[in-house]
Amino acid sequence: MEISAANLTALFTGFDVIFQRGFEKPPSYYDKIASVTRSSTRQTVYPWLGRTTQFREWLGDRTLQALEAHEYTIVNKAWEDTVEIDRNDIEDDQFGVYEPIIEQLGWDTKVHPDVLLFTMIKNAVANIDTTGANAVIGYDGKTFFSAEHPVGPMGAGRRQKATANVVTTGAGPYWFLLDAGRAIRPFIFQLRREYAVTRMNTPTDEAVFNRHTFRYGVDGRANVGVGLWQLGFASNTDLSNPANYGAAIAAMRSVKTDAGLPFGSWSSPETAKFLLVPPALEEGARQLLNSEFMAGAGASATVPTTNIWRNSAQLVVSEYLA
Repeated sequence: MEISAANLTALFTGFDVIFQRGFEKPPSYYDKIASVTRSSTRQTVYPWLGRTTQFREWLGDRTLQALEAHEYTIVNKAWEDTVEIDRNDIEDDQFGVYEPIIEQLGWDTKVHPDVLLFTMIKNAVANIDTTGANAVIGYDGKTFFSAEHPVGPMGAGRRQKATANVVTTGAGPYWFLLDAGRAIRPFIFQLRREYAVTRMNTPTDEAVFNRHTFRYGVDGRANVGVGLWQLGFASNTDLSNPANYGAAIAAMRSVKTDAGLPFGSWSSPETAKFLLVPPALEEGARQLLNSEFMAGAGASATVPTTNIWRNSAQLVVSEYLA
């Protein structure tokens, strides 16, 4: 192919089509389980996380409720993924060898928010109630999955009322219950700048002059953080035992607000409830959520009974949790 502006424009337009084809192929879940927020600065502060209110009978003047102030901050990060295309390959009509790479670039762009989110979730259970470098700290100063979340009125006695959203007594991989039916979800995906393709495809580009390579890349600015711990629960107990799944749901439903009222966790419609598992737990999770009958704890070991947990949540399987 002759190296000309017109030919290069046509070639890279074709790469855009291939990129989009790759982008459309993989599934993505981050926008189903995380609140997607727009950021307009280097970092965004969420001062309202964790604040709860309570209705009272209106007698006399209104009562201004003392809400504990929290300042949870997510700092945006810049991300990029770039490939080089040799000018000689274009001249020799060998540019087709780059099509799989460009398609993979589209795939990687689509799943990058999931990679960020699920990596954070994996770190959260690897650093429960610790202060390590990879600990995922929430708005209340505790790790997102913790046995020590403070719940109750403001004051010195508040931290004596610890609430857990994790069970660590098992020996298996962690699985997660997520209630994503609120305006604020258990996790936050913060987007500062959309992921966008950038081309360096003119013969006068510096890289072409020095290394005879064109460049095709994607970049964006974003980061992930945690929202309401009350809407997430982690357990490493045996998921094939339906009683463990039921116990986790019961624990979520028992969470109170600082005012002592039910928080309402796991009260969203089934379409907004999620069971998140690594691939090692996929078979058991599918049986739990899809089978018409079940056996084991809570049911006869020999005579299957109706599976009361069928269709109780949407299943998400992520290899990034492995």
